[in-house]
Amino acid sequence: MKKKTNKNREIGVALASMFALSQIFYSSAFAADQQPPVSGIQWTKVEDLDPNKKSDLKPVGQKFAVVIGVSQFAESRLNPDNPEMEKAAKEFNSYLLDPNGGRFSPKHVRMLNNSKATRENILNTLGSSWLGQLAKPEDLVLVFVSTSSFPTTDGDAYLCSYDCALDNIYGTCVSIKDLMGVLRKNVKAQRIVLVLQSGYSGAAELSAGSKSLTKTFNVDPSKFVSGTGFVIVTSSQPDQMSWGNVFSTNLVSALRQNNGLVSLDEAFEIAKKNTVQATSHGGQYMSKQTPLMKSDFKGKSLYLGVPGSKEADDVPDDVSNFLAAEAIYFKANTLVNEGKVDEAILAYQKTLETDPNYAPALSDYATILALKGKLKESEELYRKAIAQKPQEALYHTNLARVLAKLGGDENKQASRAELRRAYDLNSKDLTVLQALSKSYLQDQEFDKAIDILAEALVLYPKSASVHDQLSFALACAGRLQEALTYAQKSVELDPKLLSAQMNLGSTYMLQGNHSKAKEAYRQAVVMAPKNADAHYCLGQSLVKSGEKEAGKKELQNYLELANPADPKRKRAEEMISSL
Repeated sequence: MKKKTNKNREIGVALASMFALSQIFYSSAFAADQQPPVSGIQWTKVEDLDPNKKSDLKPVGQKFAVVIGVSQFAESRLNPDNPEMEKAAKEFNSYLLDPNGGRFSPKHVRMLNNSKATRENILNTLGSSWLGQLAKPEDLVLVFVSTSSFPTTDGDAYLCSYDCALDNIYGTCVSIKDLMGVLRKNVKAQRIVLVLQSGYSGAAELSAGSKSLTKTFNVDPSKFVSGTGFVIVTSSQPDQMSWGNVFSTNLVSALRQNNGLVSLDEAFEIAKKNTVQATSHGGQYMSKQTPLMKSDFKGKSLYLGVPGSKEADDVPDDVSNFLAAEAIYFKANTLVNEGKVDEAILAYQKTLETDPNYAPALSDYATILALKGKLKESEELYRKAIAQKPQEALYHTNLARVLAKLGGDENKQASRAELRRAYDLNSKDLTVLQALSKSYLQDQEFDKAIDILAEALVLYPKSASVHDQLSFALACAGRLQEALTYAQKSVELDPKLLSAQMNLGSTYMLQGNHSKAKEAYRQAVVMAPKNADAHYCLGQSLVKSGEKEAGKKELQNYLELANPADPKRKRAEEMISSL
């Protein structure tokens, strides 16, 4: 039983490391013949809105909100020193549900915090699984996101989901463009407010995308008829950090004024002024933070605190099934992280009994089956996941891996096709780039592998693994001096990367520099004393350097550690016999 438990823990670790089991438009409205009522607002054209189309100026029907707050991350290097991001989300959520504040129905507000705010869950909730199914054209949608973020070399800003990995930010973080694209594609509401409480959030551009409390509130919603459009409120300008939750706290305070009946543009101006004042005098804030509002809203100003003109509908059955499945799915993930793989399998099965189309469970269950060697079952589940989420590059990549393991010319061709689909969907995802380059290498298409890895290096210039793989590809192509340069850089970037040390030694060996190769392999043995290949390579380099007895000993160490089916065993035995 202990052996089985250890194996399950190994699978759990592999899942967590390999697959990483697997925010709102701010409305400031004015009539077309009026001047903007607030200074400092940047008006940006929204592609989805026809500027010549007249607004029907109907009252807001129902109101929906998604609140996202992340202060804890699976990536330990991202964990901040304080919980202010999650706190900001909780404060905003409290305002939304307050009958004297935002007046949103609890049935229509989703809060995703910390481990629930995975990249996939965020996009699913904002997309077709929840918000996209519920919000109608006459409704109001508000999305609030509070998390760490950073700018990237492609000019975008990326928001950190719970499961983002710093080594693959383009594949695991949520770009603001992607977030807005999901809203634009899936949400039918004509009034959308996006509030981003994160550093560099000002990089967001509108062109990138685009039981009711009424009975207990004696205000006629028709008196607050608003216009239509998209608005983004950001906590800082594109080149600025956001300090803690100072802006969101100021915004919530301003939105609560006048019993919640304050226009959004007025509340923003108050919050902006207070935030600039608070961050302009040093102290706990290192530099000034200037909130920003971008809008193409036509009609009268929007009041978030006015109740909808319609009763808050109950959530339909298919959405309820999604929510129920989601709860079980997160329990399954917890079990995986604890190494309780067999229990996790039962939880994944229960998730799919609740919602057979729950794509994350299909994918993660497929991953477990693949690691257990059940490749055909894994293939079937990956195909079902892809049928539900055909735009998910990771699903195609993982299916490609399974097909490659199944073997055969047909599966090999299908595997390459899946990798190309994944690349077309996200050519910046490091997992995709590395998998595609590996496929090219296996087919000895070295130039294609080098080109893909060169693309990866531009995106991830400090990635030791990319330097390592590029070095290997160059060596395979016979470009040894270039290979050596990248191998040395890989070791410099990560001295603890075993494959980099091994590759450095192998490059030296190919150049005939046995002494340098020996040094690299010796370091690899120190790093991984039970790695059979390290002993084998060190043994070879020692023999070629003239240290036959030391080399013989290392080859014997290899034989003790190597898998009986390792094809290098015969060569090692022959070398020992000749010494």
